[in-house]
Amino acid sequence: MLNLQTILRGFEENGLKQESLYKADEILAKLDVMGRKEFDRDIAEQLFQQCKPTQLNLKVAFKLADIGQTILDAIQLQTEKAKNAEQQLKQIQQNKAICENQLAETSVYSNTRYLFLTLLYVKNIPLQLKYTNCHIQLTLGVINQIAKPESSYDKVNPQFNQDFEFSVPPLISTLQIQFYIRTENTLPNLWGQTQLKIQQLDDQVIKKVELQLQDPVGRELDSSIQLEAQVVLNKHQYLQAQLQKFEQKIITLDNDLIEYKNNLEIIEKPFKAKQLLKEQNNKQLSSNIFNQQLHTSQNQQDQDQYINEIDQQQHQLNSPQENKEQILSILQSDKQLEIQEETPEAPEILQHGVIIFTIYGLITLFVCSAKPSFLDVLVCHGLMFTILMDKFEPFHIKLVGAGLLASILYDILWMKQYHLWWYSDDQNNPEWGLNAVNLLRFVLIFTYIESIDPTKRYVFTIWKIKYKVGKSRESVSWQ
Repeated sequence: MLNLQTILRGFEENGLKQESLYKADEILAKLDVMGRKEFDRDIAEQLFQQCKPTQLNLKVAFKLADIGQTILDAIQLQTEKAKNAEQQLKQIQQNKAICENQLAETSVYSNTRYLFLTLLYVKNIPLQLKYTNCHIQLTLGVINQIAKPESSYDKVNPQFNQDFEFSVPPLISTLQIQFYIRTENTLPNLWGQTQLKIQQLDDQVIKKVELQLQDPVGRELDSSIQLEAQVVLNKHQYLQAQLQKFEQKIITLDNDLIEYKNNLEIIEKPFKAKQLLKEQNNKQLSSNIFNQQLHTSQNQQDQDQYINEIDQQQHQLNSPQENKEQILSILQSDKQLEIQEETPEAPEILQHGVIIFTIYGLITLFVCSAKPSFLDVLVCHGLMFTILMDKFEPFHIKLVGAGLLASILYDILWMKQYHLWWYSDDQNNPEWGLNAVNLLRFVLIFTYIESIDPTKRYVFTIWKIKYKVGKSRESVSWQ
């Protein structure tokens, strides 16, 4: 923080002597130069109004020491205002949060009266009353609340500045207020008391009240209690109004805080500009040094990496056998990783296709027992090889598909013979297989063509038997 010597030294470095008198225009011109921008004229006028002017050649002049002290006082005042505004803003934000919570818990319709009061201070405590501590007890019906004075307070006029809330029962009309004092090694002693008539208060109208204290036997004392009180008939509406007040107060304090900090920056800038410029130059210098070191380090790393690459290339040229073994090791590792990859369950349509193929193979065996259909036997074996031997290859699939088509045409030629077998008396004819064989073959063709993807790998489950088929024959395993 700036002090008087720093301010006077700043003026002296720019040609203004401490023992001399200067006109307002001369001081303003130096402030413009020192701050590297025009000094705010409204703030300057307020500063000059706080100084004691001196006549110099029939013109108003000012002592530099007086100007410096006024500037220092203004800095301290703006700093204190900004600090108080921040504290008030924090307190109001906390009160707003409490109010929002209470509003959420409060019903819109309520018959309960509430008493809100702010206990300010006690006035005119006698000087001869030697006490070390004091407090005030507030009693409404059976509810008691204690108010303690601020951390550092005047024994004659102790400040409290505390807020209290009471729900007022239907038959209670007065608030009892008792002032206790305490000396060392003694219990609290009732010194004065008074009452607040709740009927005298209006709904949501803050009323400032001064209550005269009486001693325990009823004699009036010269001391009194200052407080603010109001009665609230609808707490929900009261909290809504309080919330709006808090929001407006927060906006006002935000604007005030911005103004105080802006004024403080304007007043301090002429005397901190040189220091800020020096710090900025130092920061820039440090940044340049860091970037240069980083660039040097990066170049060194690039050189080291280039040398390592050359060494590796030379090593590979000198040891081809080691290089070959390394490549084989990498390929084997990749192959193991591929085998260990998660194998998904086959799609539902492919599962059904495999089941249909199996059933078709069984039906074909029975059909072959009734006619010399060696083509069906070959197709059945081709289907079995496709599934069990993992022959999911385009050529094999085309070959089996062509066999299926040929088998259908062949069956059409034998349709008449099937018809004769159907109406014959021979009990060994495969009647149950003839009903579905042709339909199955058409279904198998389309299912086979649409479902099989030779680039994929699946796990098939048939009658609780799982086996893998797909792109890697070495991965086939029964589970």
